[in-house]
Amino acid sequence: MKRVLFSIVFMLAVSAAASAQSFTYYFPQVALGSGWRTTIFVSNATAGPAAGTITFTKSDSSPFNANWVDEAGNNVTGGAARISFTLGSGESRKFVSVGDTSLTIGYATVSANASVLGTAMFSELDASGNIMAEAGVPMAIPLGKQAVFVDTTNGFRTGVAIANPNSNPLEIHFELLTDTGQLVTTSIRTLPGYQQFALFTDELFPGQAPMVGRLQFWCTNPMVAVALRFSPSVMFTTMPPIAVAN
Repeated sequence: MKRVLFSIVFMLAVSAAASAQSFTYYFPQVALGSGWRTTIFVSNATAGPAAGTITFTKSDSSPFNANWVDEAGNNVTGGAARISFTLGSGESRKFVSVGDTSLTIGYATVSANASVLGTAMFSELDASGNIMAEAGVPMAIPLGKQAVFVDTTNGFRTGVAIANPNSNPLEIHFELLTDTGQLVTTSIRTLPGYQQFALFTDELFPGQAPMVGRLQFWCTNPMVAVALRFSPSVMFTTMPPIAVAN
């Protein structure tokens, strides 16, 4: 009898823990205004329902208040910094930033009670609202050491956006490697808690000659990142980071 009661209590505890489970993902870069628009897709690939929020934070860690509409054109934020969503099994949602103001950047945190999928798309628009360039990037998870590919030949520029999802500041160590794996130079940047920055490699390493290689960066606590590669005509594509062994 005791064994049966113990089994029932154990199963209830496991069930409660599972129901209270939460999942957190990040979009390390969100850009709005001055011709930039961000679109976020989320989808529920689990067998049950999913509920969650997308919280937007400016680079300085303040709330990223803006208007976002869903696929039906409904305003889902009312100018605030959070989108709440519910998804049935197999359902998807689309959220698009609206309104053209001065350029504002930051990052987004996706929190849900189930494992949801997501992609962010960055669109660059001309004065008439036509898309000139567009690229997508999947949701990111925090990593302690990661890297992005660098190509600054023929007028190309590589930028990296990093967000700190921790309350404590991060001391981020940057290492620039050539295509043969040789260390070229290093740099250290401090990123305060819940803040974000986006920099080109020529801003991290002024005067560095054009090259192809890898930018790897690491810190004590995990961070989230994404890279963007710009052509001389300002066309661009996104490059997800790769995990690097410590």
